[in-house]
Amino acid sequence: MRLVNNLITTALPFMLSSYSHFLLGLGLAASGLSVLPPAAGFALDLKGWEGATNRETKGRFIPVELWSGLDWDGKRELKMLQVDGRYRHGNVSYQIKGPTEWKHPNNGETYLVYERLNPGRRAGDAKWQLFAINQEQSGLGRVYDARPDLGTRTMSGGLKFPLGYWKEGETRKLTYKHYNGPKESSMVEFITVKQIDFSFIGNDHCLEFYWALTRTDERKTLDHHTYVYCPGKSMVSEILH
Repeated sequence: MRLVNNLITTALPFMLSSYSHFLLGLGLAASGLSVLPPAAGFALDLKGWEGATNRETKGRFIPVELWSGLDWDGKRELKMLQVDGRYRHGNVSYQIKGPTEWKHPNNGETYLVYERLNPGRRAGDAKWQLFAINQEQSGLGRVYDARPDLGTRTMSGGLKFPLGYWKEGETRKLTYKHYNGPKESSMVEFITVKQIDFSFIGNDHCLEFYWALTRTDERKTLDHHTYVYCPGKSMVSEILH
């Protein structure tokens, strides 16, 4: 918790230095964060993943472990287990570490969060984010997002990754708060599950979903991506539309 709070205090100047080191050596030791090792090698047990999907109804229980890259015991519980790993999709390496407690500077609430660091393809694409399970228990949402080109933003926790029981073709949306300094606004995140359980580049039991961000009037899409996550791999594909 102390580490996270210290990082937030230093904010953007710290980030610019950190990401410079990150892009050069894929590590943050010089700026105070320990370098994360590659995700621990383990023999992925697919039994739990095989039992997650009902083939007839095309429904699936989606655990936090699909996002974090950890193995899953098959229990239908939303747990934030310890992870300290590095993953990769395309030419991008990203790191997930946590969980740790973090106090929100705007609403004063304490969240259990994962850190996610992504250097991006260009220096301006680098991202340092904190994720928490949202209050609705329907997904993981961002509570902190810092980037060299956009600065630092905090949120109340939205719907960036689906959790719990979802069906193929299902769409859900969640309204949540964005904080830009003292300014507060409401935003809406949508998720539509495109493929609930399929094989992707040799990986079984993967999930594909479409995510979009709008304002509360829902008139204009501000950002939208299609993601693929696979057991033991975390995110393996990202398409920016």
